[in-house]
Amino acid sequence: MPWYRLKLLMNADALPPSSPVAGDDLTPRGPWSFMGAACRGGFSPPGLQLLGGWLAFSLLTNLFWALHLRNLIGWSALPNYWGEILTARDLWELTANGGLNPHWVGPWVPLAAGSALLWFLWAGWRHQAEVIGLPARFGAWLGGALDTLAIGALPLGLLAGLLAFGLAGLGGTGIQGLGWLNWVGGSLVRLAFFSALFLQWWLCRLGRACPSGGFRLGRHLGLSFRRFWLHPVQWFALVLAGVALRTGLTLAVLGLAWRWGGGTVPKVFVFLALQLLVVLVNAWLIGWFLRLTALFLRHDAAVRAAIEQL
Repeated sequence: MPWYRLKLLMNADALPPSSPVAGDDLTPRGPWSFMGAACRGGFSPPGLQLLGGWLAFSLLTNLFWALHLRNLIGWSALPNYWGEILTARDLWELTANGGLNPHWVGPWVPLAAGSALLWFLWAGWRHQAEVIGLPARFGAWLGGALDTLAIGALPLGLLAGLLAFGLAGLGGTGIQGLGWLNWVGGSLVRLAFFSALFLQWWLCRLGRACPSGGFRLGRHLGLSFRRFWLHPVQWFALVLAGVALRTGLTLAVLGLAWRWGGGTVPKVFVFLALQLLVVLVNAWLIGWFLRLTALFLRHDAAVRAAIEQL
């Protein structure tokens, strides 16, 4: 039996009844231990606002892109030819040289999309704080973001940069399969970087909201950093699996619509309904990850507080 577990059992009567660790398993646990528990509690008022915010953001960004394409190419018969195959070069040209210009569609749709994103981020913080019974204060939300820039941007950016550089080197060999690996893998690496950066933010803001032994900035930053990097395999597995699953669901709907074609109104409405479903599922997955992070941090803080009391 680990020494810290033995000491906690020997001193269990010394813990106050109201302590969050009373009757709890005080063995340190990684984030994977909370995957099942995080499946519950996703439809509280803040959780529903999280779903609504992500849905609004997705719809508005899609509207922005649709208006851009209409202004760029006019009313086109392109949906009738969705079954045709695009090459990797065609996709790159559409992405890199599409001429996306927000001034073509006016500022209101991008502004509304930005507002929906802020709503989603704030609802996520309220939902996360609600899971472990903390007040959702703006100071912790904003301070956690600044903490993340201080301790998370550089190491995560270096790791993502090295991976992207390696994939680009493979893609530069001229082998078609490696070119696709660079295009798909590089996109996943970039998405995973932002997802991991958000994860570090979640840990930092929760650490500010429930500091162990009083708030001291240096101790808080070090603890937030260790909570992430002491479990790198588990955290990065969750990040990569989440990015791959959310992206895969979106691409699966697009691929299905591509095979169906868009020549009839019922097909278009089925496609839109599937897109709506995928957006809501992806929002729920993000909420699940928020709950998992909150449960992990509550347990970690309880174990550390109990050890400090001994």
